[in-house]
Amino acid sequence: MAAKNKDMDSFETNDVLKKPGIGGKLHSTTDFIWNPSRREFMGRTAGSWAKIGLFYLAFYSILAGFFAIMLAGFFRTLDPKAPTQQNMYSLMKLNPGMGFRPMSSIESTLIRFKQGVKEDYRKYTNKLDEFLQEYYNQSDENTVDCTGLHANSTLDEGKVCKVDRSMVGSECVSNLDYSYDEGRPCILLKINKIYGWKPRPFSDEELADKGNTLAQEAKKRLGNRLSGDYIGITCEGENDADNDNLGNTSFYPENGFPSVFYPYLNQENYRPPMVFVQFNNPKPGVLIQIWCRLWSANIKHHKNDKAGSIHFELLID
Repeated sequence: MAAKNKDMDSFETNDVLKKPGIGGKLHSTTDFIWNPSRREFMGRTAGSWAKIGLFYLAFYSILAGFFAIMLAGFFRTLDPKAPTQQNMYSLMKLNPGMGFRPMSSIESTLIRFKQGVKEDYRKYTNKLDEFLQEYYNQSDENTVDCTGLHANSTLDEGKVCKVDRSMVGSECVSNLDYSYDEGRPCILLKINKIYGWKPRPFSDEELADKGNTLAQEAKKRLGNRLSGDYIGITCEGENDADNDNLGNTSFYPENGFPSVFYPYLNQENYRPPMVFVQFNNPKPGVLIQIWCRLWSANIKHHKNDKAGSIHFELLID
C-alpha cells in the first residue's frame, strides 16, 4: 500500500510538471533552481558543486600561474630605457621623419585662417602655446646650455641640452601671435625621435664630389646656411606654381636643428630641438602645397612615406 502511495505521489508530481501553460513552466523553473526532495541547487548537490568548484579553482590557478611565469620571463628580456628593435631593425630604419605644429586635427595637414581675424587663427596660436609649454617647462635638473657647442661635443651621461627661448627668434613668439595676424605665419617643425640616431654632417669630400647628388643638392638649396653643426632644413613649394605663391622664408634657428642635441637615448627631461619656419609673404587666397626637407649625409628623402621630410598645405583667406 505504501509503494502504491509513493507511485501515486510520483505520478502527481510528473503530472504537474507536464501541465501546459505558465503554471507548469513556473513549477519546472523553481524545481530546477531548488529541488527540496533531492536537495539540489540548479541540478547539483552541495558536494557536486564543491567538487567542480575545486576543479576549476585549481585549473585556472595553474593557468594563471603559467601565464604569470611566461609574462615575467618576457619582461626580463626588455630594457626599460632602450627599445628591443634598434638601428636597421627598427620601423624607421634610422631615417627620421618630421612633424609640424599647429595642426587643426590629426586627419588634416591644412593650415587655413583669416589674416587679421584673431577669433579665426586663435585655434592655431593656442595649439602652439600648448605644445611649447612642454619645452618651456623643461626642468633645470639635468639640462645643459648647449649654445656654442659643436656637433661632435659630448655631454656628461644623463645630461641633455636645454631648449633656449632665444632659438625661436623675435617673430615667432606668443605675444605677437606667431605673426598670424600679419599673414606671415610661423610653423614649428620637429624631428621624430629615433633611439640612438645621430646626424652625420656632409664631409668636405662629399661636398666636393659632383657625383654625390644628395650633397650637391644640399649645398645648392641651403647655400650659406649649410653647417656641419646643424641638420639643415628647407621648405619649398611642391611645384613651380607653389614656389611662386609661397614667397621667401625665414628659419629660427637659421641653420636648422642643432646636432649637439643628438643622440636621443631616452634621457630623462629630454626635448628634441625645434625650428620655426616663417613664411614672410605667402600669396593670400591660394592653396599652397609645401614640402619641408631635412639635410644630412645620413637622411634620405621620399615623398610617399615622408622619409626625411614633411608635407602640409597653407591657405590664408
